[in-house]
Amino acid sequence: MLKVNNIDVYYGEVQALWEASLEVDEGEYVALLGANGAGKTTTLNTISGLLRPKKGNIEFLGQDLNHVPAYKTAEMGIAHVPEARRLFPEMTVKENLIMGSLPQKAKNKRKESIDWVFALFPRLEERQRQEAGTLSGGEQQMLAIGRGLMLKPKLLMLDEPSLGLAPFLVDEVFKIIKKVNEEGITILLVEQNVVHALTSCTKAYILENGRITLQGKGRDLLNNEHIKEVYLGI
Repeated sequence: MLKVNNIDVYYGEVQALWEASLEVDEGEYVALLGANGAGKTTTLNTISGLLRPKKGNIEFLGQDLNHVPAYKTAEMGIAHVPEARRLFPEMTVKENLIMGSLPQKAKNKRKESIDWVFALFPRLEERQRQEAGTLSGGEQQMLAIGRGLMLKPKLLMLDEPSLGLAPFLVDEVFKIIKKVNEEGITILLVEQNVVHALTSCTKAYILENGRITLQGKGRDLLNNEHIKEVYLGI
């Protein structure tokens, strides 16, 4: 479904990614892991069209994305749930969800999608008339994921969905991501919570200082000595 082929990405003259490559097959749940500043968010932003690779290319369903604007990647079926949620705080929960379904294909299925999101997140249905800025951190994360799902995406990209959440809410968010994947949505997850991510994903890539250094099945990487030492403190 998605192929990232040897991309170099810069912010001005500062290089952030070096020949980064990864693949996501249809139906997979893929994790991209690494420390702060490793280049994880840069990778997602480049896939979604917010940044452009200086070298290499990105393909989605066989189509080159290098010169496709971000709004077009959304229309193609790539939903990007950004770090820090980026909700519209003075709009209601339902209005935020509607904002996720503006492309025509998603708009045509808006009612069906809202029912689906409310089934996944009952608390959002309870608070649908409440302003997003007044929700708890966990509820805001649910809303950010729900807004992404309103696109009816083929690929859902999640950037640090567990950031700042209490442990019991982290468990809940990961269960929901797993359920979304089981319902047919392909997942590309960026996370610092290595144990949760590797336990639930199909495969994972490790990004260190802008370079992919390891890849493999999630549970296999949990037993990797480098992962244990650097990320798990074992």
